[in-house]
Amino acid sequence: MASRVKRLVLWLLAAVVAFGGLANAWVWSAGWGRFHEDPSELPAGSIVVLLGTNEFLADQRTPSGTYRARIEATVRLCGGGRPRLVVTSGTPEQATTMARQLVEAGVRTPIVEDPYGWRTLDSAVRAHAAFPGAHVVFVSQGWHDVRALWIADRLGLSATAYAADFGVGGRAWLSAGRDVLAKPKALLDWVAGQPLATPVPPAQGNIPHR
Repeated sequence: MASRVKRLVLWLLAAVVAFGGLANAWVWSAGWGRFHEDPSELPAGSIVVLLGTNEFLADQRTPSGTYRARIEATVRLCGGGRPRLVVTSGTPEQATTMARQLVEAGVRTPIVEDPYGWRTLDSAVRAHAAFPGAHVVFVSQGWHDVRALWIADRLGLSATAYAADFGVGGRAWLSAGRDVLAKPKALLDWVAGQPLATPVPPAQGNIPHR
């Protein structure tokens, strides 16, 4: 009996590992040939969606490791003059902070805050609803961008991505590691019809940055 239980547990573990590996491979495949290497490659009139993260850890002093690279990547994109709008998508604090720092960095492209993009799923769904027919360029680390692209494909959203630098320190590696788990979760969320994190209608709630 004990050996049968042990075999069952091993089979279940193997199934979980196999599912996780296949899910990661599928999500990563969404990024093949869809990353811009240069800001001049962006389709004219694109909507840049900067995916949110916290600038600091809970102590409000230690940098998160990935935030600054995303801001710098968005500044580079806007410097190319191709985007018509930047959407800073995250929690209310993230959306406002990112928009403010983009302006401080010299970005002149119009900026809209999306304070309801609490998850990557929410950010993609809301961009699709708010800008029908537009081409979206996601900005984050590459390992995160592919998940946004995979979700965009499920929505029928025309999208490409621009990869920010990997980030600095152990926190950047920790974030990348967590995304290994987030990829199969994205698949499960989609199959289960996971609702958005807030009740605000997807096409509503965006705020022009002032």
